[in-house]
Amino acid sequence: MNISSDGAAVIDAGELTQREGTRRYRVPISRATGARDIAQYVRRYSEGVSGARRNTVGEEVIYVINGTGTCYIDGYSYSIEPGTAVYIPPGSVYQIENLDERGRGVPDIETVSVCCPEDEDAQVGIAPIARPPQDTKPFRTVRENEREVIQTGDRTFRLLVNQDLGARRVTQFVGVIPHGRAPMHHHPYEEAIYIIEGEGRVWTSDGDARFKSGSSIYLPRGVSHCLENTGTSNIRLLGVFHPSGSPAVRYDD
Repeated sequence: MNISSDGAAVIDAGELTQREGTRRYRVPISRATGARDIAQYVRRYSEGVSGARRNTVGEEVIYVINGTGTCYIDGYSYSIEPGTAVYIPPGSVYQIENLDERGRGVPDIETVSVCCPEDEDAQVGIAPIARPPQDTKPFRTVRENEREVIQTGDRTFRLLVNQDLGARRVTQFVGVIPHGRAPMHHHPYEEAIYIIEGEGRVWTSDGDARFKSGSSIYLPRGVSHCLENTGTSNIRLLGVFHPSGSPAVRYDD
């Protein structure tokens, strides 16, 4: 982990050392690493159905990196695949199912999620909720490839979860950064980033730190920074910030 004096941090990919049933996970960003309100989780779901989980106060947004399956939210079922974003409202009960109907072995489902605020009183292993099939299903998932591409300079992003899906505290997006470096700037929000693809450097007033696929980056509110793509292909990143807003809003330094 590389932490600057202003609280920005780069956390390298690591082993998933914690376990809850079919769910293995790690927590790159949290209060324990200096975050104020948001916590980021990298999770893998092995074959089976995960234990039911409820965040008592936190909004959670999930993004599927790899694998296919079903996410159950308050008893409603939602199919998930790479590029699916999921919104879990506070108080909702959810599970991830990773099963093959033909009885074959299945690869893990890999997700990255952010909960805001970090919910230290989350309930795990509670009774799942059952729903009649005819109940109207709330809008809880979006597909990345169905979202509009928004241009900002030489960079693009797609909004995934925001107020349109009911989120009040957070905005989730996928951004694309070509080769090169943006000007130093800052944001009025706290941000948790996960590098899906690519490599580069994050610059702050303290200097720079390298990142690559699987790295997490934490940026406190108001910290001057920029991301540089030093590789030969585009960087794809998953960003979540609080309070909710637009990734296009930035203030040059």
